[in-house]
Amino acid sequence: MKNFKAFEPVTMADIAKLASVHVSTVSRALQEPQKDTFNPTTLRIRGLADELSFQPDATAARLRTGRSQIIGVTVPTLTDPVQATAYEGIDQGAVSSGYTTMVVMSANLERRSHHRADNLIRSRVDGIVIQDTFENDLLPEYLQKRQIPYLLSLRKREEDLYVAIDDLAGGRMAAEHLSAAGHVDVAVISPDTTVSTGRDRVQGFIDGMADHGVHVDSSRIVAAGFDMLSGQRAAEVVLTWSRLPTAIFISNDLTAVGAMFSFRAAGIDVGRDLALIGYNDIDMAQHLPVPLSTIASPLRTLGIQSAKTLLNLIDGCSPTSVDLVPHLVARESTLRWQR
Repeated sequence: MKNFKAFEPVTMADIAKLASVHVSTVSRALQEPQKDTFNPTTLRIRGLADELSFQPDATAARLRTGRSQIIGVTVPTLTDPVQATAYEGIDQGAVSSGYTTMVVMSANLERRSHHRADNLIRSRVDGIVIQDTFENDLLPEYLQKRQIPYLLSLRKREEDLYVAIDDLAGGRMAAEHLSAAGHVDVAVISPDTTVSTGRDRVQGFIDGMADHGVHVDSSRIVAAGFDMLSGQRAAEVVLTWSRLPTAIFISNDLTAVGAMFSFRAAGIDVGRDLALIGYNDIDMAQHLPVPLSTIASPLRTLGIQSAKTLLNLIDGCSPTSVDLVPHLVARESTLRWQR
């Protein structure tokens, strides 16, 4: 067998020569779906391609199909474990379909909408997954005008194609859990309600508590961001109240972690004196000094489904929006509380 050097790319012609077949036969064998086949020639060609670490010519593929085989992804940040886990799922789903992903970050700044999209469009992505949309986001309309296929992921707007978590149901699950434990004096620490995740989780919680005869007054709702520092600051606001609630729903786990630190620093026995429940079930939640009860979101599944749905759209299909169902994970931060 020819001794190919590490820097010397292997071509279809090389494989054809080794397999004693025409180049077109190699092309057909390598382009067929990766499924079981008993064709000895196809098996031999694929074996040679694997042995020689053959990589298809991406430029040639783009010319042949008119596609870049790249999906763009816009995210607020990759330091947030929720966004990062969802993105990992998107990348996994893309790679399994022969695509790669290209990421741009917005830091939740509206003025970056067109700029971040233009960067992806110039790279000739076949479609874009938007993880950082907000209530009055103009990016979807901008992509529509440019005829760029897109999909909202994690956050959603009803007028756009999306794959998201049923956050209204998740908020109700948190309310049901606290109500079943006997809580009637509850508060909410709520990250940004201008995005669907913050808005729907809080609304679901308020509606769920109302179903059990408990009114959540607006004065007991504290605004916060999506990080630990904002959770600490929100908890400090709660600590100024003349009467502390018996339980708090915090609609983001990182925010809940920050709040937990502040409450514990103030001498409050989280879980016994004050019940806390978060949202998403990030890895950190179960390893805290007081393991955090939370509403678990299937984030990796969401990412994989986002890639699959966008690729269906790119292929000319008419996919529908998807709401994935979260579930309750009860831990010590709520289970230790007693009336």
